Amino acid sequence: MIHLADSKFRITIGGDNIQCRGVTEVLVVIDVLRASSTIVTALANGVKEVIPVDRKEMAFELRKKGYILAGEDKGVKLPDFDIGNSPVELLEYIKQSEIEKIALKTTNSTDLLTGIESALICSSLNLAAVKHRLEEIGEGKSANLLAVGSRHGITEDLAVAMALYSSLNDGLEINRAYLKECISRCNTAKYISKIGYKEDVEFVSQIDKYDVVPVLREGVIRGI
Repeated sequence: MIHLADSKFRITIGGDNIQCRGVTEVLVVIDVLRASSTIVTALANGVKEVIPVDRKEMAFELRKKGYILAGEDKGVKLPDFDIGNSPVELLEYIKQSEIEKIALKTTNSTDLLTGIESALICSSLNLAAVKHRLEEIGEGKSANLLAVGSRHGITEDLAVAMALYSSLNDGLEINRAYLKECISRCNTAKYISKIGYKEDVEFVSQIDKYDVVPVLREGVIRGI
């Protein structure tokens, strides 16, 4: 955990310290490749809600209620799910059929999201929107910027967290070229490209494509 006592903002690496967050602290979950980016893309393109699930059985129950199933294990689309954890696949699916509700199961983030009460979801795709939302929250609130990471590393998530932190705390302009390089050349990106999702890496490398802030409350993510 990176935490300066006098700062309103801190960066947490991984989810182990989430239980220590204060009641006045806003949690910002950052999983750039790819859960956060899939959620942001969904809500920016007509989807009304995303429910994170930690079990495939729960996803199949939600399918009976009209939810489209999106998910992966180690990056690869889960069997019998409609799409993977992929913003590019999601956009292609939306072209063919209107989607209002998604159940999402991922390797790294949905277990975490099912265990917390509230959070903002941040990606490279909506970095400025999340910054503005945190600024609107104002006095009396601090923010915990959670870089989720994966078995391949944490470069892309930490880069977005640092960009958000330095912008909020120091008023520094975000270096978009550096941020894009961290996303497109990190080990997670290399792995995702290797298993066939290079287009996702290219898509997620876009900075501030969407002006939406996904908010998790009571197990459901909706956009504001």
